Amino acid sequence: MVKTLAAPAKYYQGPDILKDLYTYINHLGKNFAVLTDEIVLGITKDNLEQSFKGIEAGYDVIIFGGESTQAEADRIIDEVTKAGCDAIIGLGGGKVTDTAKLVADISGLPVVIIPTAAATDAACSAMSVIYDENGTFVVSKRTKKNPDVVVVDTAVIAKAPVRTFVAGVGDAFACYYEARACRESGAMNYTGGVGSQAAFAIAELCNKVLRENAVEAKKAVERKEWSETLDRCIEANIYLGGVGFENNGCAIAHGVYNGMTAVIKPFDAMHGEAVAVGTLIQLAAEKISIEEWNDIVAFYKEVGLPCCFKDLGVEDPDDELLMKVAEAGCTVSPNAHKMPFKVTPELMFKAIKTVEERNSGK
Repeated sequence: MVKTLAAPAKYYQGPDILKDLYTYINHLGKNFAVLTDEIVLGITKDNLEQSFKGIEAGYDVIIFGGESTQAEADRIIDEVTKAGCDAIIGLGGGKVTDTAKLVADISGLPVVIIPTAAATDAACSAMSVIYDENGTFVVSKRTKKNPDVVVVDTAVIAKAPVRTFVAGVGDAFACYYEARACRESGAMNYTGGVGSQAAFAIAELCNKVLRENAVEAKKAVERKEWSETLDRCIEANIYLGGVGFENNGCAIAHGVYNGMTAVIKPFDAMHGEAVAVGTLIQLAAEKISIEEWNDIVAFYKEVGLPCCFKDLGVEDPDDELLMKVAEAGCTVSPNAHKMPFKVTPELMFKAIKTVEERNSGK
């Protein structure tokens, strides 16, 4: 089996780096389409204007419609084509990122990703998750290449809501456990092969960085201040988690998330929050030792990660709902079937029930 490793062509991270954005993307052209939303534009407008001030280059702002759908991507492609843009800039959260990558992939243009929160590991991957208009997962599309440039302004991220940072920890924390499962099963990753030594080492490092820094990093976000611990965790949430998941693979943790979005309506939990619960479900399915379980749950509680469906806003989930999630988790995407053992809806349901009973006081 071929071992593979993929990553963004260039990655830059630092405080106030957005003020010098054009310095890092000038090799891509002079006319950029900035895909963002009204809130993010308000936060970053001054930095954007400063970065392009006094140079022969510019950008057109396209306001994101709110959901990463194929129809939204098609709409944006029309605008980008009419404007004659040289490259796409996705500025914002995970769904902006997914849409920007999809638009760039279809139109054949370079893409720059600028996450404004460390909420997911989507920024670095050659993956675009497509949902329907109701927010239900449809498909993860493999784009032809990873982003050309990823620019991470840690000063902007430090001022993002605490919930987004914690959700990012949840998403990135899954990386090692899913990588471990895929390594044991020999499952293919998202880059056309199996995980290399470097890929697994990245997943291990991601886990180590979060374990050692996430609690203090969260305090920095609560103060709206940059810190070294926060800087480390931002890199873990965005780069290590992103490169780690893509080059190792996903498993039950993300399979359960896909199942949740298909069954629970409305589903207001953030991606990383749901994946965090999915990680516990995966570990219950793996029947890890109670010592390892207690250690992980203690970390969850210290950071503020959700531990059960109630923590995700699902009040009193009954067995019928949980079974539907288990069934959808096994059918909506192939992730759950990358474990080193056969995964069935019954096994998934039993693991979900174990997590609920251990964390819901039942």
